[in-house]
Amino acid sequence: MTAGTVTQVNSSTAALGGVAGRSRPHRRGGARVVLAALAAGLLSGCAALPAAGPTAGAFVGNVDESAVQWRNGYLLVPVDDTVLAYQQEEPRPSFRGIASRSLPSDTGIGVGDVVQVTLFEAGVGGLFSSLNAGGQGSSSVRLPEQQVARDGSITIPYAGRVRVAGSTASAVEQRIVAALRDRAIEPQAVVAVAQGNSTTVTVTGDAVTGASVPIPASGLKLLDLIARVGGPKTPIYETAVSLTRGGRTVQMPFSELANDPTEDVYVRPGDVVLLTRQPRTYVALGATGKSDQLPLQGYEMSLAEALAQVGGLNPNLANPKGVFVLRREPGAEMVARYEGQAFTRAGPGEDATRLSGEIPVIYRFDLREPSGLLHAQDFRIHDGDMVYVATAPFVPVKQALDAFSGVVSPALSVANTASVLSTRLSR
Repeated sequence: MTAGTVTQVNSSTAALGGVAGRSRPHRRGGARVVLAALAAGLLSGCAALPAAGPTAGAFVGNVDESAVQWRNGYLLVPVDDTVLAYQQEEPRPSFRGIASRSLPSDTGIGVGDVVQVTLFEAGVGGLFSSLNAGGQGSSSVRLPEQQVARDGSITIPYAGRVRVAGSTASAVEQRIVAALRDRAIEPQAVVAVAQGNSTTVTVTGDAVTGASVPIPASGLKLLDLIARVGGPKTPIYETAVSLTRGGRTVQMPFSELANDPTEDVYVRPGDVVLLTRQPRTYVALGATGKSDQLPLQGYEMSLAEALAQVGGLNPNLANPKGVFVLRREPGAEMVARYEGQAFTRAGPGEDATRLSGEIPVIYRFDLREPSGLLHAQDFRIHDGDMVYVATAPFVPVKQALDAFSGVVSPALSVANTASVLSTRLSR
């Protein structure tokens, strides 16, 4: 050991001895002052700590939380039974407005259909009788298949052109018999549509095999039609079904059609069915199990189900009093509902009662109350909604205390180590 080293050790020992020689109360008092200063600095910096988003107070303000209110360009609506009743009255797309669940009436033979006609006579020796190799008489003949011409008629031997378009098979049979009555022996006719080219419905878009599908005499329902073309290419919950008839079009999610038998209507000739990929999603943000954009599972997904998909509320961060659903609603409809409660003045120079187009609406839930949980179970989430869970008021303080603990623990550890060394060296 060199002289310099000995001098350095002695100096360190003297310094530690000085520390050890101080009174413990004095050392503790100084530590308290330092800790208090650290705590004050950290707590004063709570506002600078990271947060998941605005607090519930930022949405609600200092007014009556149970009242519908217009705030800074958006409508804040606490959800209650009245709001849920309004939601139940919202119009829903339905194929029943343009189609029927009952079997449609026979539309008759159409231009382009392929028709098979068989003629019979009561005895031999008539117009359609012939002798076979065994000498037995035959009193029937099957005519070659014919396609209904543009003029809507087909050709029957000895009867000429017979109009069939727009008539049922039985009506055409009677017409043929009447035309042959004076020429054939008690004629009879059987008419059948071999290929119904005029009674087809078109399926296009994101179908596995888009095609024109003939409609059988027994009728064809919408789901059966989609099954005949292989179904949709896209996942069911991302597929929309459009039915166009008579210039009117109705669209709904495929999942809604599959889950509601009353929407499985009969298709008719000339209908067009379009399958398209239209993902319906919502966004979850804030103090939830995770922040994500997720698909809506079905047409009537509830807020409770939407929260469950993201792991519910974060028990360490969430404020159950501050659960919000953000969406845009028709301004005129909102004014009609809540004019007396909230729409006095929207802001300086802006009359809220004259709002047009869509306006931002924020629906608020208090999940601390049993009624709030029930409301979340009944409230429907729409495509494009944002579900936001505010952080609890104590979270910034907790974050500051966690940071404070992280700073103080190493400092106390160093002080304790120095105290131990000083005690041992002073012996």
